[in-house]
Amino acid sequence: MSSPLLQMERARLIAEEVLVHSSVRVVDLVERFGVSGETIRRDLELLEQQGVVRRVYGGAVDARQSPVQLYHSRKRHRVAAKRAIGALAASLVEDGETIIIDVGTTALSFAMQLFEKKRLTVITPSLQVALLMKRNSDARVIVTGGELEDDEPYLTGPIAEGVFERFHANRAFIAAGGLSLDRGLTDYNDAEVQVRKVMLKSASQIIGLIDSSKMGVRATSVIGDITALDMMVTDSGIAGELTRGIQESGVEVLVAEVTEEE
Repeated sequence: MSSPLLQMERARLIAEEVLVHSSVRVVDLVERFGVSGETIRRDLELLEQQGVVRRVYGGAVDARQSPVQLYHSRKRHRVAAKRAIGALAASLVEDGETIIIDVGTTALSFAMQLFEKKRLTVITPSLQVALLMKRNSDARVIVTGGELEDDEPYLTGPIAEGVFERFHANRAFIAAGGLSLDRGLTDYNDAEVQVRKVMLKSASQIIGLIDSSKMGVRATSVIGDITALDMMVTDSGIAGELTRGIQESGVEVLVAEVTEEE
C-alpha cells in the first residue's frame, strides 16, 4: 500500500484535474501516476469522503456540478475529433433512410451534420438528438420513451429496448465508452449498455462512432464483441496496430483526419 504522504499528494493532483476537467477516468490516472487501479480507486474514495468528487463507473466527477453541467463539460472534450467523426459518418447516410442514433456527445456531433439530409427517419433514445433533428431538419423523429437517466438527457429501460425491437433501420450509429480487442465494445452505464445490445440487432448495418481516446479502454459492462460492428468511424489519433487488429476482425475502419488542435 502507498504511503499516506504519496496518497495525499496524488489526491491533491487528482482534485486539481477534476477542478479543470470536471471528471477523471481511472484508466487515465493509472497511466499518469504509474500505480494500480485499486490504488486510484482508494484515492477517489478519499476525495469522495472529503466531498471533492462523486465516484461513478470508471472514474469520478466533480461533486459540485449537477448532472446537466457534467454533460455540457463532456460536450467540450475533444470537440474537433468528434466533429470530424460526425462529418465522415454523415457522408454514409443517404436521403430517405431510417437510422438509429445513439446517445452521447459524439452521436450529438454526428446528428449536427445531418441537417441537409432529406426525408430521414431518426430513432433515438437521446432527447438532445431528437430536439436537434426536429428543429433543424425535415426528419421524422421517433423518441424511444423509457426511464430518464440522471447524468445525461437520454432514456433507458425496457420501454426503450422494446421500441428498438419493433423497428428495423438501414443503419445504426452506436457509441461506446471503450473499445479493446479482447473485451470488445464496453461502457460504464449498464442500463445504457442493455439498450445498445438491442440496437445492435435493429439495423442492417452497425456503425461505431468511437473517438481515439476510447481505444484500448475496458469499461465495466460489455456491449458486444468488435465483430458486432460492420464499420467503425474514428479519428486520426488511433494507433495503427489497433486499426489493423480491428480490420483483421472483419470490421471496416474509416479514419477522420483532425486538423484542428484540441
